[in-house]
Amino acid sequence: MKRIGFAVCAAAIAVLFLTAGLLAPPAFAAKKFNMKCGLATLNDVQVEWGKRFSDRVVKRSGGRITSKVYPGGQLGNVMRLIESVQLGTLECWMAPPAFIVGVDPRFQVLAAPGLFKDYDHAVRTVSDPKFREVFLGLGEAKGMKGVSLVVFAPTVYATRKPVKMLDDFKGMKIRVFASPMQTIPIKMLGAAPAPMPLMEVVPALQRGAIDAVRSGVSIFTTFKYYNIVKDITVTNDGMITSIGMVSKLWYDKLPPDLQKIIMEEGKAVQPELFKWGKDFIDNNFKIWTDNGGKFHMLPAADQKKMMGKFSTVGSTVVKDNPSVREVYDLLVATAKKHAR
Repeated sequence: MKRIGFAVCAAAIAVLFLTAGLLAPPAFAAKKFNMKCGLATLNDVQVEWGKRFSDRVVKRSGGRITSKVYPGGQLGNVMRLIESVQLGTLECWMAPPAFIVGVDPRFQVLAAPGLFKDYDHAVRTVSDPKFREVFLGLGEAKGMKGVSLVVFAPTVYATRKPVKMLDDFKGMKIRVFASPMQTIPIKMLGAAPAPMPLMEVVPALQRGAIDAVRSGVSIFTTFKYYNIVKDITVTNDGMITSIGMVSKLWYDKLPPDLQKIIMEEGKAVQPELFKWGKDFIDNNFKIWTDNGGKFHMLPAADQKKMMGKFSTVGSTVVKDNPSVREVYDLLVATAKKHAR
């Protein structure tokens, strides 16, 4: 009887502890997940996204997700970061989608020139719910789950010699993303496209292996291109966007409530970055001129001629690939919907 009484008493005490949450079995212990965020750039909208997205996720998860941001290629160049996200050894990443054309050719559509009137038009387009849902989902079968879309910057060219006329581009070797949406326009200018990782661009420019770089002005200021070249030509012929992604392998290991946090905070952070990014672009033009740089605009006739040439690029690139054409057509329709 004493043994039975002792067993009953012990069971009752255990129930009390479990009820009070003081004796939680291991299966119910809160598991923590780490989210490393790797970025190739420095002090720009992509890094700002990494910081803000990470802070939001950590705070809302109550610390169940921890995070650290690694900018400036600390975890490798863009191609290494992409591979790491696919393998699940890196949890979070952001870069222009043109870099992942090799993962899925549909990612190139946002690099098509001539689609957007200005920065705000691009913001309205990538924020459209239908387009956003489709585009963010393109990489899931290849291990990359999209969570955010931001507008990086309008395209400009940093050049070793001043480019003031359209013909000045002829014969140049110009660094671009490895996408037909960028390589074909460069060929239309009579120049040679030179795709290469971002971290290789500065030494290539220094030694004259390339003559110019097509990118956003913030790349030129954060990497201090003004110490090498002094001229920027503003064409706004395309809009550079960036996609924030998490590893699908990592995401699938999260419990449903944390998965929800990842997706909701990826969407919620976008409006903050649009405002921040626009101010950042304006400030970077000032930084360029403050450091002795100059910028040029093409004559109106040359600008019109350039845009006329480039307007055919998108449809030309996608015409023989139905899956790419489908996403491109959605983008064109969405851009028209949000034009003002």
